[in-house]
Amino acid sequence: MALDFEDFYAQRSVEQPVASDDLLVLTTDGKGIVMHSEDLREATAQAAKKSSSSRQTRFSPGQKRQRKRMATVASVYSVPRYERQPEDIIGDQRDPPDRPAIHDKGVWASVRQDAKTVIGSAFREATHRDPHHQREWVVLVDGEPHQLKTIKALAKHQGVEVTIVLDFIHVLEYIWKAAFCFFPSGSEAAEAWVQERALRILQWICQ
Repeated sequence: MALDFEDFYAQRSVEQPVASDDLLVLTTDGKGIVMHSEDLREATAQAAKKSSSSRQTRFSPGQKRQRKRMATVASVYSVPRYERQPEDIIGDQRDPPDRPAIHDKGVWASVRQDAKTVIGSAFREATHRDPHHQREWVVLVDGEPHQLKTIKALAKHQGVEVTIVLDFIHVLEYIWKAAFCFFPSGSEAAEAWVQERALRILQWICQ
């Protein structure tokens, strides 16, 4: 199955450019995969060797075992515009608007190729779907600096204007970290504090 990976995804490419008012969305992320030691990249293997020689019996928060290689995952799809208000996302809204279905989704992933190559594949697929850049391109990211740098460089090279959107889930992670500086983990006070500030951020974005 692994040998057929490239050909499989090549045949799933959208055959013809698609004229549509739907957003053309690209998204990319990294995923750590646990590897055998002999399959680690050199720098990670050296760090793993150093870690294994340590007499530590317990890792401190944030300390890694150095057993993973990063795979880059990228996707391209189309989706109708979906407008919401901040209160539809955070708060006591019980009846948010129906979410439209995405379509024509393609996915790429590789642990061997670097991020630039995988993200470049997504940009080529998006250009294949919209060669004259007549649609609105949106790139959904998690905010990793190298990822952002790569996306901006590829967009400039392709001559296409993109709207970069930071996944709000990753913003929430930082708000929760701040909350735990003031309130006990799992407390209702922390929950309320995070909700109020998350809503405030969304309201600021919508101004």
